[in-house]
Amino acid sequence: MTLNRQRRGLLRGVAAGLTLPAWWGTSGLQAQTAAPVLQRVADGLHLVTGAGGNVVLHKGERGLTVVDSGTAAHSAALLTLIDEVAAGAPLHTLFNTHWHSDHTGGNEALRARGANIVAHENTKLWLGAEFEVYWRDESHQPRPPEAWPDTTFYSGGSLDLGTESAEYQHPVQAHTDGDAWLYFPNSNVLVLGGLMSDGSYPITDIATGGWIGGLIDANAAILEKFDDDTLLVPERGPVRSMADLRAQHAMLDDVYTRMKALAQDGHSAQEMLDAKVTAAHDASWGDPTRFVVETYMGMAMHTYDMGGFI
Repeated sequence: MTLNRQRRGLLRGVAAGLTLPAWWGTSGLQAQTAAPVLQRVADGLHLVTGAGGNVVLHKGERGLTVVDSGTAAHSAALLTLIDEVAAGAPLHTLFNTHWHSDHTGGNEALRARGANIVAHENTKLWLGAEFEVYWRDESHQPRPPEAWPDTTFYSGGSLDLGTESAEYQHPVQAHTDGDAWLYFPNSNVLVLGGLMSDGSYPITDIATGGWIGGLIDANAAILEKFDDDTLLVPERGPVRSMADLRAQHAMLDDVYTRMKALAQDGHSAQEMLDAKVTAAHDASWGDPTRFVVETYMGMAMHTYDMGGFI
C-alpha cells in the first residue's frame, strides 16, 4: 500500500508554485489539549468529544460497543469514560470509521481491554502500511498489529448488539477509500466519521483514496437513505442534523462544479485560489486553502471520472 513514484511526482507537481499559508504541513488531525467530555445522546448512547476525533459509546445487551478510539494521547482519559458508561459491562466491539490516527489512536488500548476491532479492509491495509501523507507533509509509519482490525469487510454488514442490529456501509472513495458509517436504529443516530466535517471545509485525504466526487456521492446517498430526524455524529464536535449534511453536500457540489470547469479550462490550483472559487462559502466554512488544494489534487487523479483534465 505505498504510493508509486508517478503519483508522488504528480502530487508534488500540482503543489509546486502554490502560495500556501504558514500552517500548511501541520496536521489537520492534531489532538485537542482539553480533557475529553462525555455527553448523553440517547438512551444507552453517549458521545465523547475532545479525544481527537469523536468517539461514540453504545451500551447494549452484549456489552459496550465503541465507535472510533480517539488519539493515543487521550487513551487513558477515554478508558475512564468507557468504564463510567460500561458500569461493569464488558467492552465488546470497537468499530473504526477510517484509518486516521485521531480516530484509531486508542485501538491498542481498547484491544487490551478485550475489544474486537472491526473496520473496512482498506483501513486495515493503511494502518499497516508506510506511505506519505502529502496534505500533512509527513510519512505514516506502520502501526503495530495490535492496532489493526480483527474483522474486516468490503461493502457493508451489521453488528449484533442484542436489542438492535447496527448497520454499517462503505461508500467507496470519499474522505478516504476505507470509510464506513454506522447506524444505530433504536436511537436513530448515524455515526459518519470523516464523511461529515465539524462545519469547516472537509478533508479529502488524497494520499489514501479520498476525493471530492466520492464525498459528494456518499453525502447524497446518506441524504436519500435516512430521514430528517436522524442525528448525525460528524468527525469531531457536537451532534449535527440532516440539514447540516444537506448544506455540506450543496457546498461540495457547487465548489466541485466550479473547480471542474476551471480545471478543464486549464487553470491551476493557485489560479483557483486567486479567483476565489469558494468565495460564496468561505464565511460559513472558513479558510479554503487546504480544501481547494486537496480537491484539485484529487481531481488530477480522477480525470477519467471528470471527463478530462488539462
